[in-house]
Formats: sequence, structure tokens, C-alpha cells
Amino acid sequence: MGKPSNAKKWIAYRRTQFGLSLVELLIGMLIGLVATLAISNIFSSFEARKRVISGGADAQSSGVLALYYIQRDAQNAGYSLPLYNSSDPSPLLCPLNTSINQNGAVINLSPAVIEDGGAGSDIVRIRYGTSPSGGASVRATGLMNAPTLDSRLIGCQVNDIVLFHQTPASPKCSMARIEKLNADRTIKNLTELSTAPTANPVTDLNGADWVRFSCLGAWNQYEYRVSAAQELTRTGGTITSNPFPDSTAVPIASDIVALQAQYGIANTLDPTSASATAAAYLNRVDQWVDATGGFGTGMSLVDRNRIRAIRIAVVARDGVLQKQAVSQACNGGTVGVGKVCIWTADTTPASVDLSSIADWQRYRYRVYETVIPLRNVIWNRDAL
Repeated sequence: MGKPSNAKKWIAYRRTQFGLSLVELLIGMLIGLVATLAISNIFSSFEARKRVISGGADAQSSGVLALYYIQRDAQNAGYSLPLYNSSDPSPLLCPLNTSINQNGAVINLSPAVIEDGGAGSDIVRIRYGTSPSGGASVRATGLMNAPTLDSRLIGCQVNDIVLFHQTPASPKCSMARIEKLNADRTIKNLTELSTAPTANPVTDLNGADWVRFSCLGAWNQYEYRVSAAQELTRTGGTITSNPFPDSTAVPIASDIVALQAQYGIANTLDPTSASATAAAYLNRVDQWVDATGGFGTGMSLVDRNRIRAIRIAVVARDGVLQKQAVSQACNGGTVGVGKVCIWTADTTPASVDLSSIADWQRYRYRVYETVIPLRNVIWNRDAL
């Protein structure tokens, strides 16, 4: 017999059975498993990075929104208090207890007040009026509960707050609320007078003991604090049929874990001041202080009038619990772990106590700071 033809060889080849050996099958499964693990790791890393970026964006939005609200109100601090000039008394000479009781809340004339929170967050209160006249003062005569003014009330409404203030030699002041106006917009009756300087405001027609009268509009108080739900809340400013302030706390920013504030005070006396006892301080911030000690609840009038600005630090949390510690106190020494610091412009930044938050070190934080000059207070330094 001769050799098989090529056709016969091809037919024999077609009839041969082919398949994978066990070794080949195991190698194929191993390659597939490695590829699956690689894809899973890449996806897991991408998702983790996505959560970090998303959490950081949320913290940034919350922190910026919190600062916006506080700064917007603080820039108006003291608005409607009458401006001082050489012939008028200054409201900064009014005693610290000059106040008005509105809906059970006693509010004085201090434009910006910080309540120290100790190891927790501080509380910031901002006060200002809404008078269209900007607190321009006019001379008052007659009885205090229904005074006669030497000029018409412009833009003053029922329930608005008014201020009586006397000469620098007799710095007695009183706040009251307009209960009724006459048809010609003169005052018919005032209520809630705190302290009457005299039975008759003007005793000397030459101006030796005269009284000035200012309409402050709605004397608002806005209070900012961090709630137990880790939200920045804002109280006040809700217009109702009742006098200000409204007592409802409204959350304005979530994932805010700390609010810290300090006064910026002037320490340098103005060399042109005429009297050491009524010395004015230069319009600049020489020192930042906490609302404790001499600048706490027992603050004197002179020290209150040294305040030129406040600075605010808001700490926002990204809300994503990490598997390990990613944050530490500002004075911590762990390498590769972020520090939570405030007052970063200072030579020695400060730590924030976040120990009340469970597993606080396993969250990431962002700190936002701002300095707010009390521009509606600085005008009066010559009268301090």
C-alpha cells in the first residue's frame, strides 16, 4: 500500500478529540482569579477615594456655609447705634446693663458677645438694628414715656426699639419699645423703659444735661451655637407678630463639630487722648483673647469698648468613618495622620477638643477661619 494522501490525513486529524488538561484548566482559573482580584482592588480603591472626595466636598460646603452666615451677621454688628460726634453722647458710654426685655430675652447694647464653652464649643451672639435712618439721633424733651422730639421719626415703626442717651458727663441710658404712634408719626407711648435718666429728659435748655433719642429699629440678636446633633444653629431674626428675638433654633449647616471664637482687642492708647480716665485706644487689633477672665461674663465697659474685631473658627467633619485613625490633636506627633488645628496664623496654633465625639480620630476634618472687623463699632473710639 502506498502512503495516505493529504486528504486522508486531514480526515484523520478531524476525527481526533481535543480538550484541556487539568494543568491547563488550573492555570486558566488562576489567571482569571488574579484578574478578578485586581479589578476588585482597583474598584475598591476608586470607591474609597470617591468617598473621601465626596466627604471632603460636603465638609467644605458645610464649613463655608457656616462662615457665610456668621460673617454676614457679624459685619452688621452694632448697626443702628447712633454715631458719635463732638456734640452728641456716645452709646458706648451707656452702662453695660442698659438693656431691653424682648420675649423673655434680655438684650443689651453690646454688638458682639462670645460665651466661652470651656472644653466644648463657644457661643457667638451678634446684635444690630434695622433702622433706615442708621440710628441718627434727635433731641428729646418732655416725659420719657411720651417724649417730644425736635425731628420726625423716619422709618420707625410700632414695636421698634429706641434708645435714650445723655451727655458724656452724665452717661445714663435707657431702652424702650414703641407701643403706639400718633397719626403724624409722633410717639404716643413707649413701654418697657429700663431705667429713666430723669423724669424730664431736658433740664437745661443750653444743653448741659440734654438727652438724645435714637430709633434702633428691631434690635436683633442672632445666636450661633453647635447643637448635640453636630449642626450649627442660628437663633433669632424670624419676623413674627412678637418683638424680636424669635426663640427657635434653626439648623443652617450640618456636620459642624466645633465653633471657636476670640475677641480682637486694642492695647495701645491713642496718644491724642485728652484724658487718661476716658482714654481711647487705637483702631487696631493688638491681641486675640478668649472670652474668659477680664473678657468673660464680668467684662468692664472699658474692656468691652476695646474690642475691635472677632475671629471665628469652624470645624467641619466629612462624616466618613475610616478603618484607622486619620486625625489627631494639633500637638500630636503621629506621622502621616492629619492634625486638627485652629488659629493657624498664630505662632503656635491651638488644638480643638473633639473627645466628646465617638472615634473622633477616625474622621477627617476641615477647619475654616475668618476675621471680622466690627466696623459699626470702631466709629466711636474718641468717646471711650
